[in-house]
Amino acid sequence: MNHLPLTLGALTLGGSAAVLLLAWAGRSTRSRYGAKWRCWAWVLLCLRLAVPLPLIFHGEARAPIRMELPNPPAVVQRPAIPNSPTPSNTPEPPQGAQGTPPSPPEDGSAAQPPSLPTPAQPEENPPPDLSRLLIAVWLAGAAAMLGWNGISHIRFLSYLRRWSAPVNDWDAVEAFNHLGDQLHLHRRPRLLVCQGLKVPMLAGTLRPAILLPQGKITGEELAFSLLHELTHFRRGDIWLKTLAMWVNALYWFNPLMWLLVRLVERDTELACDEDALRRLSPRDYSAYGQTILSAVAKLQTKHQ
Repeated sequence: MNHLPLTLGALTLGGSAAVLLLAWAGRSTRSRYGAKWRCWAWVLLCLRLAVPLPLIFHGEARAPIRMELPNPPAVVQRPAIPNSPTPSNTPEPPQGAQGTPPSPPEDGSAAQPPSLPTPAQPEENPPPDLSRLLIAVWLAGAAAMLGWNGISHIRFLSYLRRWSAPVNDWDAVEAFNHLGDQLHLHRRPRLLVCQGLKVPMLAGTLRPAILLPQGKITGEELAFSLLHELTHFRRGDIWLKTLAMWVNALYWFNPLMWLLVRLVERDTELACDEDALRRLSPRDYSAYGQTILSAVAKLQTKHQ
């Protein structure tokens, strides 16, 4: 666990450099399919940042392994026994100051060996580890972000269950099925009408649905709106946005990760428009653009 702050720091620095590079590419690239390739770059970057824990285990696995080998047994050499003892080989008892053996202490106690220094005892309350404190702060922030997003999603699902209903307009259902066949969608989202919406939108990851605002939407506006949302569903953009929100929750302390969410939103919209225009004739480009710009204006008016 002590490697977690270092791993997060290394990942957030590398991710920040990638975000700045992709932001610069979004401003400088003028190719037609620039947003499409940037979306793939966002996918790879978010996957790289989404799960930092396996990197820690991998780093610990590469740590040097210490092997403790048992010490070999000591070789005891037997002393040589002389053939005939001599008086010079006999050890003499220690002599005192006057040549007499030392006398024991007067108090009758045995001589004590010199005392060894006592090792220092560890402190009873060691100071808290800085790495553990950083991990606790990071977990608290990530839990707060995930909790907020989870509560918002649950409230939105509750709103849909209360105020949404299947679309009964035959023109809308026929246009939806026709566009689904053109896009070769074997699995399609639900088509619902929901009160309180300003523009059509795609919502839901496990049970996706295209939500239409309450009221009559006909003609080109309905066709272009359904084409835009079905293209989002075909590309799987909602999964990329969810992954970007997960990365933002993990690296909430980095302002550039908040910018990452906005850049992912921008590039998915641009890439969706590029794919949708490829299925339209050039004479429909202007009408499609007007439909998208009108939807953006309605959203901006709602947030103001």
